[in-house]
Amino acid sequence: MGNRSASFAPGTPASESAVAHYDGDIRVFIDGGKIVLDAEARPYALGFAALWVPQTKILGGNLGLSLGSADKFVWAHGVVTGLINADETVQGWGFGDTTARAQLGWTSGAWSNTLYLTTWFPTGRYQRGFNPNTGKNHYGVNLGWGVTYTEPHTKLEFDSAIGVTFNAENPATDYKNGDDFIWEWAVGKKFANGLEVGVAGYAYQQLTGDSGSGAKLGPFKGSVFAVGPHVVYNTVLMHRAVLFNFHNYQEFDAENRFEGNVTTFTTTVKF
Repeated sequence: MGNRSASFAPGTPASESAVAHYDGDIRVFIDGGKIVLDAEARPYALGFAALWVPQTKILGGNLGLSLGSADKFVWAHGVVTGLINADETVQGWGFGDTTARAQLGWTSGAWSNTLYLTTWFPTGRYQRGFNPNTGKNHYGVNLGWGVTYTEPHTKLEFDSAIGVTFNAENPATDYKNGDDFIWEWAVGKKFANGLEVGVAGYAYQQLTGDSGSGAKLGPFKGSVFAVGPHVVYNTVLMHRAVLFNFHNYQEFDAENRFEGNVTTFTTTVKF
């Protein structure tokens, strides 16, 4: 969710590692400048990030900074169109793009709020055509706001985060993804032993159409919804606070977008 560092004490450094897997399919899309039919994708990612909440306060909020990337494995299959359509399967490893984030977090009683700015730099591997690309090959920025409310008596926690992403053009394909909006939410029950169990989901909606000479399918505005279980566990290991976070999302009602299953597991260690 959007306010993951709002509860960090000032002066706290932390590290975050994440494992993610996706298994989905789409009827038609463009990859590396090629139109691909009946595509399947099963990527894995091992992410890592350094987090820091300095003593600095801005407008009364705690400043949080993070920098990270990921090692990715991509497997994909589809029918690549051309003079002769070809049934192809590709796979390969590579580093992903570099992600930097700055945020301001406020906590007052049962409420926490976070404003954040995330940008990524195209440092991941990329090659034109239907390839196991692990980078986007373009810059982008995301602006977001996250809110958490914990009911003090029932210990029910309600999380909500909204974000808007602005994409730059991919210079290799003259393709610009449209800007998009995402709403993430979660409801969970907190227990005295540090365990939280609940349900989470998201709704994705593309706001503007794809553009550029490489947009051979037109605006191709996409949308998708997802819901599934989530489990959070706070504990102390070797005298350090550790946060485990598990999500499994099943996507549905996708339009011009991959639809499948998303599994993520993150570990945050505060030093």
